[in-house]
Amino acid sequence: MKTIIVTGLSGAGKSQAIQILEDLGYFCVDNLPPQLIRTFVDLCQNTGAEIDRLALVTDIRSDIFSEKFQSSLISFLQENRDIEMLFLEADDETLVTRYQESRRKHPLTGVAGSLSQSIKLEREKMAAFREEASYVIDTTGLSTKELRATLKQILSAKDGVVMTQINISSFGFKYGLPRSADYVFDVRFLPNPFYKKELRGKTGEDAEVRDYVMSFPEAQEFYKKILELVAFVIPQFKNVEKDHLEIAFGCTGGQHRSVTFAYLVEEAFRKQGYVTRVIHRDITKDREAK
Repeated sequence: MKTIIVTGLSGAGKSQAIQILEDLGYFCVDNLPPQLIRTFVDLCQNTGAEIDRLALVTDIRSDIFSEKFQSSLISFLQENRDIEMLFLEADDETLVTRYQESRRKHPLTGVAGSLSQSIKLEREKMAAFREEASYVIDTTGLSTKELRATLKQILSAKDGVVMTQINISSFGFKYGLPRSADYVFDVRFLPNPFYKKELRGKTGEDAEVRDYVMSFPEAQEFYKKILELVAFVIPQFKNVEKDHLEIAFGCTGGQHRSVTFAYLVEEAFRKQGYVTRVIHRDITKDREAK
């Protein structure tokens, strides 16, 4: 029985994910107390229930923060390799906006105080599950349609082969480093299109900017080395049961050089059949500041 445990940060989209999984043919149970996960899975496996795909949602509305429980659940996952964990997250700004729009109270408000402190505490407490997860999906800027496509792509691997998921992002150093990247690459050593009047208002999503950035031999050589490095580390990560890789490219403002590399690297690995996603974190911030 294929089983997926869905968890992650409050407001990151677990409800949407479980609805999508239900549409994909999974028997779904939302807000299952975590201490019942083992029992429920055992019942479904051993009582003759005609369930071949099961999805369970659990989160911080219960005692999931208990170190004893976390250790127990992680051991359960490691003992049962047919059980996978899907972890959903989003950046702080997105989570704050979603809570403000829904006017709901964060489950940890009574413990942490402010919304921002609640999100910070939850992120810290859920770090162990994020590390153990088979799949990590960042829903920042992700529509329900895009989340559905991502889940279908992840779950469509044939013959039980788990596809490595590669999340690629661009950012501006002046807005701070990304929190969760496995690898951060600094492309500020390349000539900046910002100083070309005809390119200043464009981004790395525009072909003219990409052509300019990649016109320099050092950019082409760096791009080649990045592809070689990522191709090398993917099987190494799989050897330690890590099936998601997060790569971030940074430049000064997060509009030109970093976007160019994130765009091209995501395109290269998507064409190779990997599950990919690209996020340009700061691509509009300079414009919004004006």
